[in-house]
Amino acid sequence: MSTQNYSKLIHTMLPALPDYIQDYYQSQKAIPIADSTLYQYLHFYQEFLNWLINSGVTAASSPQTVPLTVLEHLSLRDAQAFMAYLLERPSKTHHNKRMTRRSVALRLVGIKALYRFLTEESEPHADGEPYFYRNVWNKVKLKTHTETASYRNHKLQEMLFVDGEDAKFLQWLDQSYAQQLPAKPRRYFEATKVRNLAMIALLFGSGVRVSELVNMNLEDLNMDRHTVQVVRKGNFQDRVNFADWIDPYVQAYLTQRAAIIGYQKPTSPLFVTVVGQKINRIRQNTIEAFFKRYTTDYGRPSTPHKARHTLGTNIYTVTKDVQQVADQLGQTTTSATDLYINLSDKSGKEALREVSETAAKATDHRGHDQA
Repeated sequence: MSTQNYSKLIHTMLPALPDYIQDYYQSQKAIPIADSTLYQYLHFYQEFLNWLINSGVTAASSPQTVPLTVLEHLSLRDAQAFMAYLLERPSKTHHNKRMTRRSVALRLVGIKALYRFLTEESEPHADGEPYFYRNVWNKVKLKTHTETASYRNHKLQEMLFVDGEDAKFLQWLDQSYAQQLPAKPRRYFEATKVRNLAMIALLFGSGVRVSELVNMNLEDLNMDRHTVQVVRKGNFQDRVNFADWIDPYVQAYLTQRAAIIGYQKPTSPLFVTVVGQKINRIRQNTIEAFFKRYTTDYGRPSTPHKARHTLGTNIYTVTKDVQQVADQLGQTTTSATDLYINLSDKSGKEALREVSETAAKATDHRGHDQA
């Protein structure tokens, strides 16, 4: 979804929310926080206020009329009841499964951000004091991981395309994939193949987020300098380098795009869908769907975000420089790069290999001694 669409959705939603949440929204826009994040948070707050009404915590008739005092005096038991409600609630995409702990944790982060604003960061009156001081959500914790870091890393490694696997995957898509498809899916794949290969190549070759890819315009791509301009989280501009091995895929799409669409303004969407005479910016869920389908058929089910992790891991493996990884991926600190250190670190396996070699030598000596 484009940034403009998020902005429209937000302004449609805001009038149905209380004044104190509208105040929160305005404060976050001044930071600024990305519209996509703010829309997600406002959706969480609407969900929370509706739960307060439906569970009888407040007699308010709508989210807009939930009094601030209800949030101020919310009991720990009620806060925990809301978390339990989320943990038991069916997933929107898989009705036979519950909401994941990660999804619940995202809601907790959003609610804590609202309460931090209400109790610490707001100044609704001339005296400079916040809306209130009691923050019950400081007492609410959620355990999000039920496995070790090593196990998580192993699962993630299975979804990455390191050591040249990204290039092999694209080559397989380009040259072999269509042969295994029935006639109708094959025609659809061939119709969108050049565009989809270019998008996958840019994900692997630049490490941009799929939301950043969706919002690219024609003028953002510079093939001569091998850069693309993106809007990062927080709405700040960044110019990102991309690897030259992806050039053929991107150039093929630009040639096809010009032949099909003809001239468009530089501010026109880079990646589009064409239905009849109508040209639309491609949607994020479209990219996520075909990426998952292609990688699953390849035998390595993955997501577009794992392409970002792939590049981060590849860069760290080559450079051992966390700052370079952070710069490429548009991270303002290096704290998030520990993931790539762990994913590229083979010392654990090397240590076990040495242990095995020592054991093998010991058993060989023992056999010779017994002989």
